[in-house]
Amino acid sequence: CKSYLFVSSIQMERRRLLNIANEGLNAGVDDSSSPIDMVGKLDDPLASIGRGSSTTSSSTSVETMMTSSSSSVLSMKNPGTASGDGRSTEATLASYAEYAVSDNFLYDDDDEELWKKAKLGDLKNDLSMWEGEDPTLEEENAELNRQLDELERELFGDGIDGSVVGGSSPFFDSSMSDEPWDRFGQAQADDDNSFSKEMERKIAMVKQSAREFTLDYDDEHPEEAAAEAAAEEAEYMETLSTIGITSARLENAAVNPRAEAFFKRPPDERQGFDQMWVSAIDSPCMGNLVGTFSNYGIQFADNFDDWEDGTEEDGKRSIEDIASFKARKVYQVTGLPCISSRTSFEVEPIRPEDLAAAERERGNISGSGAKKLKTDRSSVPSPRVASGYRFNVIGEHVDHVIQALLPFSEPTRVTRFRSCVCFYDGEMEIFEYGELDCDIYFANVMRTFIPMATAINSMMKSLELALDLQFQKWLYAKVNDATSGGTLSSASIKLRDRVLKEAKVLPNDIIDVSSFMDACVDVGLMDECGRDLAERFFDTKPTKILTIATTGLVIALPMAKYLQVPLVYARKQRSVVMADTFDAGYNSKTIGRDRQLLVSKDHLDEDDRVLIVDDFLSSGSSQEALLRIISEAGATAVGVGVLLEKEYDKGRVSLSGFGIPVESVVRIASVRDGVIQLLEEDGYDKM
Repeated sequence: CKSYLFVSSIQMERRRLLNIANEGLNAGVDDSSSPIDMVGKLDDPLASIGRGSSTTSSSTSVETMMTSSSSSVLSMKNPGTASGDGRSTEATLASYAEYAVSDNFLYDDDDEELWKKAKLGDLKNDLSMWEGEDPTLEEENAELNRQLDELERELFGDGIDGSVVGGSSPFFDSSMSDEPWDRFGQAQADDDNSFSKEMERKIAMVKQSAREFTLDYDDEHPEEAAAEAAAEEAEYMETLSTIGITSARLENAAVNPRAEAFFKRPPDERQGFDQMWVSAIDSPCMGNLVGTFSNYGIQFADNFDDWEDGTEEDGKRSIEDIASFKARKVYQVTGLPCISSRTSFEVEPIRPEDLAAAERERGNISGSGAKKLKTDRSSVPSPRVASGYRFNVIGEHVDHVIQALLPFSEPTRVTRFRSCVCFYDGEMEIFEYGELDCDIYFANVMRTFIPMATAINSMMKSLELALDLQFQKWLYAKVNDATSGGTLSSASIKLRDRVLKEAKVLPNDIIDVSSFMDACVDVGLMDECGRDLAERFFDTKPTKILTIATTGLVIALPMAKYLQVPLVYARKQRSVVMADTFDAGYNSKTIGRDRQLLVSKDHLDEDDRVLIVDDFLSSGSSQEALLRIISEAGATAVGVGVLLEKEYDKGRVSLSGFGIPVESVVRIASVRDGVIQLLEEDGYDKM
């Protein structure tokens, strides 16, 4: 992403300087000199450098005015380097001679010419820009319509009269057609799944139509792909091994025995964090990084920002290599995913055509004072001033170079700040970039924040897709916990309404829901609740559902349908067909104490992943009995799902020791004084 700072205020600054200089230059400049001629004098590199006794009073005033103005406007970090002193400039640039480059032009000649025309407002008046071989908008639209017509005929065929009506085409594939009539007469999708099903259908269609563009090499040749990837990684690591940058804090962490526990500490869940990462970026940009990633539950354990070059070659490596090296080294020591960065700075050379144009402009200056100035200065800047510069790290040297070049450069000389942000977690490496093109008049190290912010934002978007990060996941989880303890859905809302309207509180805090869940079953409501619970346990991959006859069947049957798994139910009395059984005892408020549950051994085996489903979760006694039966069979319990959970009976607490998820559609907070109070009604105080 490129940003560009246009120098609109520079014209006002120049005009102010011209007004100040007019008094000192009136005697030495002819009245016919234009403001552009005057600016040329003020901008001339050597106009502000004294030449001994031969320098006129007019040039001395210009020198004083420009030197003081440059110092006050720029306020650079290196006060020891005087902007108006040519010898100090040469000395400053000489210290950075190894970073000088001659071909890093940041804009093509054509782009530069268009940009200059756009700045001068000539683009809209230049008819040659819109004439010639380039087609007009109407011509482009006509050509596009013609291509679309050809494509339509290829897909659907030509009709008798030249239209597509009645035609046929061997290229036509009905599975690729996406018209409203293609789905007419089909069963309407459920409201909750219609969007996801439609997206799956369109994705399948796109994959089929773009089959020739997919790369299946890894799938067809996994061994060759793995060997090729290993070879590329080894070659890349050999390249990085020549980098010598070091971090004293990272070396301390590598040998400190307490560092391992520090980096393995859990994230602060109270603040909404669920992952712990680490970083290696410049400290001033750390606030931006933390602010962006904290919305996705990422906490940064530490930031290693004290990197120093070990050799002269480190200053000439690419920013990608340096960022990758830092991320890999930090990951090697901490074991945490790392985000690192490196920013480069460039100044483009003065273009030869610009030097020639400036020389021609100087030759047009009239007046005796102008001739005197022309005889006292060289025709071109020194090679160090005209050269471009490239640094792969940001520091005070950036301001030093800018301060040295600015008095001898056009204010619109382009500089570029380019940031590279790297993510590495031991398996995946991602690079993102941010770029800023800035006039040298406005350039300083503070501009680094702009490309870094762009690169961090781009990295966040990439990782959001690559790692399936969710924006403010902690907030949604807190809302769900405060309301229903699970995913809010239309099923939970409908069941809640039925409980509040029709359920009754009997003695011993027994809740009577026989009007829609027991003696009389609302099949539609149970089907919606079954789909809701089935979606919550889909990732657990159950192979069987286990419930209790008969009340548990009202929710277990629809769940088995949506999960496409067999349903096994435990009996409360032995049947004549049950020869060999698993059994477990339990207590119940509704049917009494010392009851037994029986499951035939033919229906459970050690390979099963069993999901327990029931209508109520009260004390948890019946669910514990089913868990004991699963354990006796050698199978694996994957969760407990219920319609109604009595929060006040602490059944969830009794099941917490089994380490399995417990989900309920509606949670009942209390039945005090015969009034049913759901957790949704008073749960928002937890938010």
